[in-house]
Amino acid sequence: MSDVFALMAAEKANYPVVWMCRLLAVSRASFYRWLRGDEPSPRAARHLELSEQIKAVYDEAEGKAGRDQIVKILGKRGVKVASCTVGVIMREPCIKAVRTWAWKKTTAQDPAARTEHIKNHMLAADGSRCFTSQVPGTRLCGDITYLRADEAGCIWRP
Repeated sequence: MSDVFALMAAEKANYPVVWMCRLLAVSRASFYRWLRGDEPSPRAARHLELSEQIKAVYDEAEGKAGRDQIVKILGKRGVKVASCTVGVIMREPCIKAVRTWAWKKTTAQDPAARTEHIKNHMLAADGSRCFTSQVPGTRLCGDITYLRADEAGCIWRP
């Protein structure tokens, strides 16, 4: 392929590049990329520069800064960058922010509740939890799941 590009480079003063690309069935972008050599494109050079800054901000935040936070921090430092660009750069080495979720207690026990009359059939005679049974259907375990019902009180419709 480099022979074709060398021929095109030699003849580009005599013939239009578009015409030669069409005739030789090569893309113009490939020809110009070959002509440029090993020099990175402007976008690749900017991404390389930004990736160092993004990694520095990410490390300063101990991995807790995501794409939007990094954009804001870089903006305060005078670096203008779009959040989608930061997202693309973070995806290359697979950098992901550590998300912390607030703990939400969903069940509250009432210490004043009287539960003495409820027999725990999952406890063995010695008080240990026992899930084995000699007769099928004598020890059952269940869970209460709240399902949203419609106006008529139906949870499921055929």
